[in-house]
Amino acid sequence: MKEDSCIFFDLDGTLLDSKERLYKLFSYLVPENTLNFNTYWRIKRRQKEHKYILKEYYNYSEKAIVDFEQKWLSEIEQPLWLQYDKPFDWVADFLNYLHPNYQLYIVTSRQSDNAVRNQLMQYEWIKLFADILVTKQQTEKYDLINSLSINKDNSWMIGDTGKDIQTGQKIGIKTAGVLTGFRNRESLQKYNPDIIINKALDLKDILTWKEDFTKI
Repeated sequence: MKEDSCIFFDLDGTLLDSKERLYKLFSYLVPENTLNFNTYWRIKRRQKEHKYILKEYYNYSEKAIVDFEQKWLSEIEQPLWLQYDKPFDWVADFLNYLHPNYQLYIVTSRQSDNAVRNQLMQYEWIKLFADILVTKQQTEKYDLINSLSINKDNSWMIGDTGKDIQTGQKIGIKTAGVLTGFRNRESLQKYNPDIIINKALDLKDILTWKEDFTKI
């Protein structure tokens, strides 16, 4: 394969299970919360935003919602909450499998580049990535990826949201929606990714099949 064949991974929900972090922070910021973990995520995976939950379940005013959103952004990447992230147990082996043949990238909408890099160093993944692309909520994932020279015929965007799928489609690379994150299958299907897979690891079978087919 060419050196510029790339795989772009979203981070939260794709390589990291961040559900506990988000639920714990929600419960902290909404002390009256009565939704358990599973109920909260059933709602969220239907593409319902916090604004909907706060209005529907807790009768929050517009001002209270704005206050919540500001506090959320200020807290969500603090070490107190990031400690609840858990890498999916297959990630390290999968990245090591891909690394010889693909340029691997993290592309995330996180605010803090340092927080992302610290996590990747903690998990000993950072050496496997060609670069870490962080929007810092000042730019778009598309802009960060589009500045690179890549083989669009053999590159992938892997993520758990419609935005990730749209980004890959806009760039002109293959897209895979994963079900380990913040959206369910029905939500992802609306964006017409090339494939929907249970987890990013399932891409291995697709890549292996393609490699074997080209040898025939």
